[in-house]
Amino acid sequence: MALAPFFDRIYSALGGHLSVSRDDLAASLQGVAVGIKCGESLSQNDLWIAELATNLLARLYPRVAITGPEKNISALKALALEINPEIEILGKAPADLTIAIGEVKSGAQLWPGASGWVARLNHSRFPGSGPANPYAAGAAAAFAAAELFRRIFLGRPAESDLKISLLNFNQSSGADQELPSSTLGDVLFVALGAIGNAALWALARDRRRSGQFTLIDNEGLELSNLQRYVLGTLQDVTKHEEKVSIGRRELSGTQISVMAFRATLESFADERGGISTPTVCISVDNVAARRAAQALLPGLIINGWTGDEALGASWHVFSREAACLACLYQPHGRGVSQTEQAASALGLAPERAALLWVTRLPLSDDDIATAATKLGVAREALAPWHGKSLGELYTDVVCGAVPISLPVANRIETVPLAHQSALAGILMAAELVKRTSPELSSRSQTESLVSWDDVLRPPPAIWVKPRAREKGCICGDPVYQTVFRKKWPNSA
Repeated sequence: MALAPFFDRIYSALGGHLSVSRDDLAASLQGVAVGIKCGESLSQNDLWIAELATNLLARLYPRVAITGPEKNISALKALALEINPEIEILGKAPADLTIAIGEVKSGAQLWPGASGWVARLNHSRFPGSGPANPYAAGAAAAFAAAELFRRIFLGRPAESDLKISLLNFNQSSGADQELPSSTLGDVLFVALGAIGNAALWALARDRRRSGQFTLIDNEGLELSNLQRYVLGTLQDVTKHEEKVSIGRRELSGTQISVMAFRATLESFADERGGISTPTVCISVDNVAARRAAQALLPGLIINGWTGDEALGASWHVFSREAACLACLYQPHGRGVSQTEQAASALGLAPERAALLWVTRLPLSDDDIATAATKLGVAREALAPWHGKSLGELYTDVVCGAVPISLPVANRIETVPLAHQSALAGILMAAELVKRTSPELSSRSQTESLVSWDDVLRPPPAIWVKPRAREKGCICGDPVYQTVFRKKWPNSA
């Protein structure tokens, strides 16, 4: 048994939350066993929950018990090994760290379930199952993985059962509702990172959805991505698969037609003189692209996001009185530039950092030595960046793009947890389905934002957040509003 080959990325995600060293985290993970225990007769929701729960657990824990009837667990074991070929598949795990799938009488203490739009997590018995809904089922799996994480690492088990409707975020709406068929229309799906992966996971299992997707992402899959990309396997990394290719593969067999482009949103729009797609679904990892997406004035924007300890999704129609997407990322005062962040993180003088950043001059021996001292690592650890640019060193090492055993206190970016990104993506997908279906939209929450503000604690009682427009944002500009209404005269 060995830790996952992407363990350093796992450390980037957990180290900041737990304030532990890499070696201590490795020892802790190797000393814990978690479980998935399946009952005999599983509904479609149960099968989806088992699949995503196994997917999430295999990306963090090196020892997982997968038990139950062979017909229900053979595919789960294969999935775990595709993610981490070194994972140890056990025959038993402690009951308090075991997720029950379906009717399980003993040996487990967490029972996720889904019925229609309602996701559940019980602590004493199976909550039952109802109409198939991959969004509620995926959310239930993410809630179970989050509860396991809190039990193991934080000692903060939830004290009560969870029940939440993804339709309008009360406890019961849509519990008995079959998913109606609908078209998503033309959707520009921007970024196939961890959030985008989870959104496509859910959409690919919803066979009542049709539409035309244009997937855009400018990156290929890397080993570090496997920490939280639910569509990626080690074989995909070996084959150097592009993220958009993996997304297209996931949607094959659905009623959604797909075009894929390796591009950024900005380059894609520049080549076409803007965008004509009515709906944009976006989960990029930077503020500038989100603000650019709103400035391009699509008819509808669905946004998925994670923060250090938060996650959420939002929907935006520019002509509404509520906040537009740019409002959520409106700057307030002068921020810290990337050059200043790099100088602070790597111990360089501001003037030296500015020169290196703008000119892309190669890092000198003295620059490497200074950075190594600041980061608390041996100079040899940074040898691969000798002669490279400051931007490359900053992105790779400080922001964690390249695995390196770096004291967590010296990272400025906390990588989201796997279940955190997965739930954000599922919420984003659910909002896309709801906002493009008049039937579902009329029954959904009117607020533009839903969020879980601290994933290290149990899920909140209140998810919906009204957001007014920000003063000075483009949505208050009459010229922008006029252009939007001419572009989308039938927009709500």
